[in-house]
Amino acid sequence: MDTKTLSRDADSRAATGDRPEPSSTPRMLHFLREYAQNFLNSRLMDERRSLPPAMVADFGEVGLLGLQIPRALGGQDICHADMNRVFTQLGAIDANLAVFCAVHNTLGIAPILRSASEEVKGCVLPRLATGQALTTSAISEPGIGSHVRGMTTSAVRNRDGSYTINGTKKWISLGGDARYVNIFAGLRDDRGRPLGITGFLVDSRTPGFGIGPEMLTLGLRAVPQYDLSFRDLRVPASALLGAEGDGLATAKAAFMDGRVVLAAMALGAAMRSLELAQRFARGREVATGSLAGNGRIREMLAEAAAAIQAVQTLIARIAQWRDAGRDVPEAWYFCAKILGCELGWNAIDTALQVMGARGFLDTNTVGQHFRDYRLFRIFEGSTEAITVYLGTTLVRNPDEFARLVGRTRPTAQTLRLADQVAEIGADRPGDAAGRHVHAAVVGELACWTLLATVTGEVAHHSPMHGYTASWAEQQLQQRLRSARPRSRGALPTQAEFAAHVEGYAGVIGDVDQRRWPAEEWRSDPLLR
Repeated sequence: MDTKTLSRDADSRAATGDRPEPSSTPRMLHFLREYAQNFLNSRLMDERRSLPPAMVADFGEVGLLGLQIPRALGGQDICHADMNRVFTQLGAIDANLAVFCAVHNTLGIAPILRSASEEVKGCVLPRLATGQALTTSAISEPGIGSHVRGMTTSAVRNRDGSYTINGTKKWISLGGDARYVNIFAGLRDDRGRPLGITGFLVDSRTPGFGIGPEMLTLGLRAVPQYDLSFRDLRVPASALLGAEGDGLATAKAAFMDGRVVLAAMALGAAMRSLELAQRFARGREVATGSLAGNGRIREMLAEAAAAIQAVQTLIARIAQWRDAGRDVPEAWYFCAKILGCELGWNAIDTALQVMGARGFLDTNTVGQHFRDYRLFRIFEGSTEAITVYLGTTLVRNPDEFARLVGRTRPTAQTLRLADQVAEIGADRPGDAAGRHVHAAVVGELACWTLLATVTGEVAHHSPMHGYTASWAEQQLQQRLRSARPRSRGALPTQAEFAAHVEGYAGVIGDVDQRRWPAEEWRSDPLLR
């Protein structure tokens, strides 16, 4: 190690301490590109189900583990636009690295920044910024997923001011690796009266904190998903994240931040996949000539590129509003999550299809993207669940949709299409099943309307921007046509459908596998 250089760097930083520090984002992007080229082996990470041992220290040293922590506490304090840039870069390199950094920075650090006491921040955040410790949030449970209000994990306030937590969490990224975990639980006082969902920052080494098992997932294998259990887990009053009963707001804020980050990561992976598909198409000769010159292939690639640019425009607009200090309605975050992850994964799928058999090879980048980014359509609320939620919210508050569109400068044509969306939203069915389907349609139409407005604003920037705006508007028009009432018969009842599926057994039989016992991993009782 060159100690003289390190000393000079330290003196230089001290000498310029009074000046505003430049953004560290270009340095972090340069580091990530060099790291990907020289030190990363995504295939081995995937097979070994683990991150490189030195990676945490490397990422902490360059600032990737404290992206929005204040500089006074050792972080980088970057803006939201730069946050998008970093996660788009990470997403293009490897989903495991991207999710690792996202969980730590958004689900882990963000609630601490928002709700922990100043004393706790001063103690914990410098360690998190440098990678001395990792953090995550424990929200999802076996029966509720991201439905925060349905959680069963409980906390009781004790007479001495401490709290005792009991319950189970599931699908917790970094749950077995994080030193600090934000646990959200339904709080009750010493008489059993509910006090609302409350957050606690807990050291995972506290007695009663249980880890395991790890879920064996289809993709994202190097970022394990764990079950966590809490049995009479006692924490001090200082562990509170904000006030008692304020945990729902803290958890929702972390989810909203994470949804835009997911879109940014999917965007990077889609860009990388399309880049590889274009290279392949230019070098591949088929019966009609170059594959890149085939009209249908050109159309497929152009539409994928339009989807990528549309998502890029959408998350850039959200970041612009946030960096300007403007409040951003939840619907825009939902739109980023729904369309960012759906269109990103669709672009990856398109790239795989264009590359043919080479795309289907698991050793190629696109094949691993296909597996890894499939989860993004489920992460932090599945597309279907949050689309129905968004649609239900807008049906109940029709004026909100107009306000959402009014935050932008829509074209006259987009305004006319938005009016059609509002008309469909007002035509609510009477039956429960029909209302769910209707809400899903309205939620999807609302997302495409917002996407059409932001892409229309920048249509003049380049020929590709113009194509993207036209594509987004056409997508909205197609979905409006599909949303028109049509006769397709009533849905089968739940009993009718269950009986139908049970009938499959007569065709395929019982093929449940009675597998051999798993490996024995417990200690031999005679050796304890």
